[in-house]
Amino acid sequence: MRKTEYTRLIPLVVMLLAFAAGAFPAGKGGKADKAVSRADTEARRKADYIFMEALSRNANGEDDSYFELLNGAYELDTTETAVGQNLGYYLMALGRNDTLLAQKGYDMMRRHFDLHPDDYYSSIFYGMINNSLGNTNEAIRVWTIVDSLNPTKPDVAVKLVESLQEKRDPESLRRSLGILERIERAEGKDLGLTSHKIRAMLALGDTAASLAEIQALMASSPRNIQYQLYAGDIFQALDRPDKAIEYYDLACATDSTNGLAYYKRAQFYLQRGDSAAYDRETSHALLKEDLEVEAKTEMLRDYVGRLYADSLKRPQIQSLFESLLTQHPHEAAFRDLYSSYLIVAGDLRGAAEQQEYAVDADLSNAGRWRSIMSLYGQLDDSQTAIETGRRALEFLPDDEVINLLMGANYQQLKEYGPAMEYFRKALSLVDKEDISTRSQLVASMGDIYYAREMPDSAFIYYREAVSLDPDNLLALNNFAYYLAENDQDLDLAERYSAICVRANPENDTAIDTYAWVFYKKKDYVKAKEWIDQAISLEADKPQADVLDHAGDIYFMNREVGKAVEFWEKALKLDPGNQTLKKKIRQRTPFVD
Repeated sequence: MRKTEYTRLIPLVVMLLAFAAGAFPAGKGGKADKAVSRADTEARRKADYIFMEALSRNANGEDDSYFELLNGAYELDTTETAVGQNLGYYLMALGRNDTLLAQKGYDMMRRHFDLHPDDYYSSIFYGMINNSLGNTNEAIRVWTIVDSLNPTKPDVAVKLVESLQEKRDPESLRRSLGILERIERAEGKDLGLTSHKIRAMLALGDTAASLAEIQALMASSPRNIQYQLYAGDIFQALDRPDKAIEYYDLACATDSTNGLAYYKRAQFYLQRGDSAAYDRETSHALLKEDLEVEAKTEMLRDYVGRLYADSLKRPQIQSLFESLLTQHPHEAAFRDLYSSYLIVAGDLRGAAEQQEYAVDADLSNAGRWRSIMSLYGQLDDSQTAIETGRRALEFLPDDEVINLLMGANYQQLKEYGPAMEYFRKALSLVDKEDISTRSQLVASMGDIYYAREMPDSAFIYYREAVSLDPDNLLALNNFAYYLAENDQDLDLAERYSAICVRANPENDTAIDTYAWVFYKKKDYVKAKEWIDQAISLEADKPQADVLDHAGDIYFMNREVGKAVEFWEKALKLDPGNQTLKKKIRQRTPFVD
């Protein structure tokens, strides 16, 4: 067996452990050796008692005591293979990083199966574990034995079929077909059995047998729409488009309200490159009320993704969303998808409105509340974001992100008291290990202290923010800029600003800060070099503060005329700035 793949076992083992307490006999029929002394009998009786107590602890979720009791029971009586089987499960779970421990657990389970293959549930689980681990040969051995002991249980026979088909060699594939024929004789035609048979036939290269099997399936129930769609899928896989569309058309005709039939037909046309037919069939499918919402959502997501790049298709997409929302006005999944589409289309307010409809379906959905607040924040509508946040906190008072967004929006409105209150609340809620968010919050508090003209307090918070997360570029940039503004520790300011520029070489704000640090250090040549880069990056959307800095830097490089031009451009963007007016009037940055 492959000893290196026990990590694949864990989800299955968790399920088995949960089931084991009710599924296995507490020791009856589990002895490996019946010749026992009186002392052995007492030990085994005690082991049985401990084993029952262990199962009780497991049922109550007491994992530690369960393992201790289970291990104790097995040490008292190693012949009790049912105890060994349960302990084996546990050891395999514990052995995710310990191959030897996992192998020990596996061996204990195999021992119980070899001695008691008639222990039905134990055998089923042992077979499933081998399937999970990819131990195909052992799985075949197990399912062969269990099938022989339980010939009337088709589920066991199907597990044997699946394991045989995993091998994919001709002998195993033919054997699987024989077993499927046996099940079919007893149970009748079934789509699941047919799909297994056709999988084996195609793997054997027997296309004729596959087609005959399809015909036999259809003959058993000609108006079964599932059979019709399956037949279409098989002919599509065999590159027989004429027959594939014949069966998809038949399915649509059999039940004209079946959305899945139209969906299948739409996918057929998409693969054939017929975009007009794809559009038509997709619309048919999406507007069918019986098509499940999950299928519609997936189909709509794919459809919108394919058509979005074509601007001529956007009215069609819009109309489709409107029709779906008329049909499913309370379906949050469609609202979410429509919101995502509107964000990409640049309609942030429309996206926020769709999220508001969606959140009404589940008022405890934190993600939607956060999305609404973020969208209004991007729209510079902090007041609406705050109103949304107040509603959200009625249902999610301890959501750290909502509290953070409340603080950020109050900060945007320069209402620093409530901003600080929400930032502190968010900080108390954030996981101690979430250093990125904690650093962001501490830095925001530093911004508030600086806005309140308390630079010393601000610098304490900035230092803490950088200490928490040295990659917090916003904190590094703001700290560097404000240090420069206050002519403090300019070497540290340069170092922090350089980190930001290296990380974001196309970020105009970071480059402006870097230029300003050099200006404060009186390295006017370097300052001019960097401010030119910032201005170039902002060519389509200049910022008043960057142009103001450019004027000061150009002045110190003895280009007074150019400096005045920059100040004049800055004033147009910030017409109420009295300092800029004085700079222009006095033709100097050193105004009284």
